[in-house]
Amino acid sequence: MKRFLILSVVLFLVGALWFGCSKDRNPLPSNTHPETWTQEEAPEFHGKKVLTVGYASCTSCHGFDLLGGEAGVSCYSCHEVYPHKQGWTSPGADDFHGAFIAAQNWSMEKCKTCHGSDYRGGETDVSCYKCHTSEAGPEACNTCHGNQDNAAPPKDLSNNVETTAIGVGAHQLHVALFKGCSICHITPTAFSDSTHIDGTPYAEVVETWGWDRNTATCANACHGDPNKSYIWNNF
Repeated sequence: MKRFLILSVVLFLVGALWFGCSKDRNPLPSNTHPETWTQEEAPEFHGKKVLTVGYASCTSCHGFDLLGGEAGVSCYSCHEVYPHKQGWTSPGADDFHGAFIAAQNWSMEKCKTCHGSDYRGGETDVSCYKCHTSEAGPEACNTCHGNQDNAAPPKDLSNNVETTAIGVGAHQLHVALFKGCSICHITPTAFSDSTHIDGTPYAEVVETWGWDRNTATCANACHGDPNKSYIWNNF
């Protein structure tokens, strides 16, 4: 009986203590982030912390997908690119980084912000060359179009591989015959050339051939049979 009485008193005290804590009438204000959390020059800047320990700890408040979670504040309200979304490295995913770069008119300047101007790591110490192993890394021609043999489609900029797609067509036949791209295209010498990343939606064809995209034919073709219609994507 005595033991039972002592146990009851202990349980009562523990319960009272728990109830009192859970009903704290004067909770401390939330100081999860310091005032300098968003100041880049501050030692407590969150970007420095994330680079050191990763952003897994952010998910406890901002959600597994960092879209808000219990905090109700999405990391993407400020960060357009990083933290990278779940499909960032998955070709075909809505959030695939290739699709993001295409939407930026193929500009990779935002990649350089974290991975360095040479894509070799920068502040993140993560090199793009880990996946993009060509000499030019992510700026290699066949990163966006072409294949392991050459930079001519397939695939084209829309990831088409069939010759019926106008971006694919007879590219490989022409490259095999002329051993290069320059007979038909103004070939850039660098990724950032003005004739490469520009405001035109398609690769420019040199005027000599009188290319008509609507009919997919050249007015001044080098084909021998004048009675045959050579349609670029129908052969």
